Amino acid sequence: MSFKTSLLSASSALTIALMNQIPAAQAADVVAPDPLCAVSGVNGKIEAIGGYSENDDEGGDALISGLGSLSLPLGCTFGLQADIGVIDELDRTTYGGAVHLFARDPESYLLGVTGGYFDAGGTDIWAVGPEAEFYFGQFSLEAWGGYVDFDSGSDGFVFVDAAFYPTDDLRLSVGGTIIGDQEFVRGELEYQFADPMTFSLGAKVGEDDYVSVTGGLSFYFGGESKSLIRRHREDDPRNRVLDFQGFKEASDSSSGTSTGTGTSTVTSTPGPTGAPGPTGAPG
Repeated sequence: MSFKTSLLSASSALTIALMNQIPAAQAADVVAPDPLCAVSGVNGKIEAIGGYSENDDEGGDALISGLGSLSLPLGCTFGLQADIGVIDELDRTTYGGAVHLFARDPESYLLGVTGGYFDAGGTDIWAVGPEAEFYFGQFSLEAWGGYVDFDSGSDGFVFVDAAFYPTDDLRLSVGGTIIGDQEFVRGELEYQFADPMTFSLGAKVGEDDYVSVTGGLSFYFGGESKSLIRRHREDDPRNRVLDFQGFKEASDSSSGTSTGTGTSTVTSTPGPTGAPGPTGAPG
C-alpha cells in the first residue's frame, strides 16, 4: 500500500470518527439543558382594570383597579414577590399589598407562604398562609389559604383557581373564594396579543347578590421575551390584592346587634286586669 493510499485511509477514518461525535454532543445538549430557576430574573407586571359591579346595597357603579408586582430571584431555588394595588368600587376603596416567598420548579410546582395587609372599605384585613401551584402540561392548579383577621374577629380563607392554556399565549381559568363567611366564584381569560402586553376579561359573582364584569390590560417588564404560560410559571405569581375585589365585612346588624346607635327597644307586657299601671291608675 502506497503512502498516499495510507494517508487517505487515515484521513477518512478520522473524518468519520469526528462526524460520529458531533450528533452525540448535540444530543447531550438536548438531554441536559440548564435547569430553570424559581424566578427567571428581575421582572414585574403593571395591570389596569376597569368594569362594572353591583350588589344588594348598591344599584351598580364603575369599577377601577390598578395593580403592580415585582419579582426577584433568591438564588436559583427561591423567589420573592411584592404586590401592591387599589380597587375602587361601590363607594368603597380597597387597597393594600402582599409579599410572596416561595420555592419553585417551573416544570412542576411552586410552594411558599404569602402574607399581606388590605384595607377593604375601612375594614382592616391581615391575611397569611401557604401558597401553592402545580403544573400539568397545559393545566395549572393554584391556591392560597390560611388565617385572616378582621376588625370584628378572625377566620379562615382560601382562594383556588384551575387554569387551562389552549395555546401558550391564552389562559382560561375558573376559581372560587371563601373569606370568612363570604363566598365568590369567578371566571377569567388572559391573552398575550403583543409581547409583553396582555388583554384580560373577568366575571365574578358572590354573596349579597354581588356581580362584576371587568376588562383590563397588563404590561410585563424585565426578563426575556416569552409566552404567557412561561411568564406565569417562570416570573410572577398572581397579584393577591385582586382577590379581595367585592369583599365587604358582614354588617353587625345581620347578627341582630346594634350598630352604634346606643338605643334599644323594650316591649312591655300588660299586667293582670285591675293591677295598678305605672302611674298608679287602674290597668
